[in-house]
Amino acid sequence: MSVPQRPTDKYLREHSPSLDDILFTRRQMLMRTGMGFGAMSLAAVFGINPFAEGAAALATGPKIANPLSPKQPHFPVKAKHIIHIFASGGPTHVDTWDPKPELTKYDGKTIPGHDGLAYGSAFKFNKAGKSGVEVSEVFPKLAEQIDDIAVLRSLWTDIPAHEVAQRFMNTGSLQLPKPSLGSWMVYGLGTENQNMPGFVTIGGRPEWRQSSFLPGMYQGVNVNYSRGMNLDDVILNIRNQFSPMERQRRQLDLVKQLNNMHAAQLQKDAQLEARIEAF
Repeated sequence: MSVPQRPTDKYLREHSPSLDDILFTRRQMLMRTGMGFGAMSLAAVFGINPFAEGAAALATGPKIANPLSPKQPHFPVKAKHIIHIFASGGPTHVDTWDPKPELTKYDGKTIPGHDGLAYGSAFKFNKAGKSGVEVSEVFPKLAEQIDDIAVLRSLWTDIPAHEVAQRFMNTGSLQLPKPSLGSWMVYGLGTENQNMPGFVTIGGRPEWRQSSFLPGMYQGVNVNYSRGMNLDDVILNIRNQFSPMERQRRQLDLVKQLNNMHAAQLQKDAQLEARIEAF
């Protein structure tokens, strides 16, 4: 009767399961099983020899800077910050910034070519400043600053519905999900403040701050704030109610270390990386 030989260290090293064999994302699984040869042919299309020395470095390119770093615009600008106030359900445009003389002319009468009665604004519009822009009497103080204000009266929509119009105002799209105004701004110009997210929203719907097909890094971070709200509840877990600051710092450092270990074994998830970067 022969005695079975003990496996060698090399055998154990080659045939024992490892984390690399059981931990991979769905994207990695598809790449390993069905897309390997396709990737090789794609490299040839781009003029990259996958078997050449240094091919991996050539394909990935040099390390790039923070995607949120400031970028030079095409034209010189003076503005450093943008505050976009979207007054959902605000007062009507014909009473504020969009005078309609014809409505006033036919007030209480039928407009030629249309059914129903016209309803003119109850407020008067007066030309203000050197620019002569018509401003409603609702805004007497703003009328004094009208030469420093740009009033756009060229907006239009194919669908006169509030919900669709709100999406149109914030993303430029009536139906399809598109990047929000803030996402496009950060994508094109970056941000000078590297200690804060690219842009922050206070309330509003998620699609108004979405990055859509842009990387998740450019998505807005929502701050759920309301009047009278406790400041410690605006962004949760800034102060730990159970642990002192020193212990909380150690906990955060440990979480970062675990995240780095996780990223070393798995392909980085874009949405998760964007979330970590934002916070």
